[in-house]
Amino acid sequence: MKIGIDIGGSHIAVAIINEKGRMIQKIEQDLEKKENMTQYILNYVDKAIKQLSKTADIEKIGSALPGTPKGSIITNLVNLGIDKIDFKEIEEKYKVPLKCINDAKAAAMAEKEYGALKGYQDSVFLCLGTGIGGAVFLNHQLLEANKNPGFEIGHMVIDRNGIECQCGKKGCFETYCSMKRLKDKLQNTLEKTIPGKEIKNAMELKEVLQKNIENKEIKMILEEYISNLIVGLSNVIDIFEPEVICLGGSFVHFKEIIYDRLVQKMEKEKYVFNNQTLPKVVLAQLGNDAGIIGATLI
Repeated sequence: MKIGIDIGGSHIAVAIINEKGRMIQKIEQDLEKKENMTQYILNYVDKAIKQLSKTADIEKIGSALPGTPKGSIITNLVNLGIDKIDFKEIEEKYKVPLKCINDAKAAAMAEKEYGALKGYQDSVFLCLGTGIGGAVFLNHQLLEANKNPGFEIGHMVIDRNGIECQCGKKGCFETYCSMKRLKDKLQNTLEKTIPGKEIKNAMELKEVLQKNIENKEIKMILEEYISNLIVGLSNVIDIFEPEVICLGGSFVHFKEIIYDRLVQKMEKEKYVFNNQTLPKVVLAQLGNDAGIIGATLI
């Protein structure tokens, strides 16, 4: 059996994954903001692996995080607010190989192997959550640069005079189209009508949108969000010409509210260079478990 670790900007999960990519057992919780986030994460991972290893023999460990990986170390964790995490002590303690991978690429590999991207030759995966991560497959191969993993699609600039991103640039795609950005914007609007109401997670965000879908301000926010998303997707399409784009992360919970409207608007506007035929835009089949499954494929 393999251990998969998935650490996002707001959530952490550790699970046992079998040789067929099936999840056997999972331990998870929302991330709390701590003074020493690095040690907090390492302690949680250690505790979870210790509990899971009681029920299965562990062959290897894969860890997916929103940053730049190298062996057991991952850096540039801007959405976690830390510089790096080194899992070497976990690897040495459990005496099994441990490798890190960018979380979006992990989710993409899982969708390619077991989910929505299976069978497609050229495809793009985008994980829309706290930030936006991406991965690209051409001729069935995951594209990887030599210097860094690259393909930081979330940090593609769509407005050079726009909102400042946590990475230090302005106008990054994820500052307009991450699910966190949408949640924060709706939270600010909601404060005017329901003071003190806090949107804590994706399911609460979905509930708020369903109940207030006719609200004029909320309609405008959704339309703006979808329009910005189309700009980002059109850039991806023009560069990579994929057969399909798969949208994952917490975005998968918003099929009727956002996804269906996005597809309709894309079909109508055809805001791409080769607009005779658009690629399919599909939702991830493995949902938020894609990252943790993909972490065990490295």
